[in-house]
Amino acid sequence: MPVVFSNPQFPYQVGPNGSQAYVTQTNYRQMLSEVCLWNPDLDPQTAGRMINNIYRRVVDRRSWYGLKVRGNLNISTIPTQTGTATVTNGSNIVQGNGTTWASAGPNSVVGFQFRSSFSGPWQTIVSVNNALQQLTIDTPYGLATRTGGFQIQEAFATLGSNIKYLLWATNVQQGWPIEVNVPIETENVWDTWRTSLGWTTMFGTRAPTPDGQFQIEMWPTPFQSQVFPFEAYIQPPDMTLDQDSPVAFIPSDLIVIGAIADAKVFSGRGSKYYDPVVSAAKRAEFNERLEAAENADNMLDQRDVTWSYGFEDGRVGFGPGSFYGQSHDV
Repeated sequence: MPVVFSNPQFPYQVGPNGSQAYVTQTNYRQMLSEVCLWNPDLDPQTAGRMINNIYRRVVDRRSWYGLKVRGNLNISTIPTQTGTATVTNGSNIVQGNGTTWASAGPNSVVGFQFRSSFSGPWQTIVSVNNALQQLTIDTPYGLATRTGGFQIQEAFATLGSNIKYLLWATNVQQGWPIEVNVPIETENVWDTWRTSLGWTTMFGTRAPTPDGQFQIEMWPTPFQSQVFPFEAYIQPPDMTLDQDSPVAFIPSDLIVIGAIADAKVFSGRGSKYYDPVVSAAKRAEFNERLEAAENADNMLDQRDVTWSYGFEDGRVGFGPGSFYGQSHDV
């Protein structure tokens, strides 16, 4: 399930020619030095926590343009499956007979979804024991024990480790936009048993994966190779290395001002650098600069300031701009 997307981090904000900067940003080491100058009692580790706390606070304010990334969700052709499978009530072990399940390589089924019948739910394959022809699925099988046919499809997908919110996606083979961030309850109404296999029109938001990745369910479930270009917002990691810098369009000096406000009241009145007046002034400056940065970002990305039902033309699976809409009476 390969996902390819542009690098969400821009160290030093280096431009396409390798030297011309998009914006002037100080790096993490420089930010630490400046904050510590305002309170020499601060150790770098504590100052770093202050900087990253402010950074996350700024990031959480809105969907900043600099947090937007693009990618392609590539759905592979599912390897042909043979044989039968025995599922046992209360067990997460699936026993195959005459199956061709692979644990690695291009034919690996690890990470795909398994079910023994249309009345059973999709369950994710965690591992494969090739020698014993056994699958381990993520949750115990809940229906009656049975032996028979089965399905393995790519029903669920992740879009990258730091993806926070999906903005849009398209089905390029069919020429239509995909409805994204659809509640799973909506997919349940349309197709409770998930009998529909074909060209995907919806991305439903599932629970995160065990390691915390944003996860979607594609419906109708893809039955063959498909590609879905998308754009999404990320949650950037904390800055830890000297050369790290904030994502594009979040000014590093804004973060420093907020951290200085915290630094000036660090350790309380017992510190000779304690200055609540300076802290309050820096806090007011931080809030003013943050508002200015948000207003500037509005010119780049309108998602946070645009009122929308979410179902206007172009936001539904069969909009008039799609190939389907152009060739059908919709």
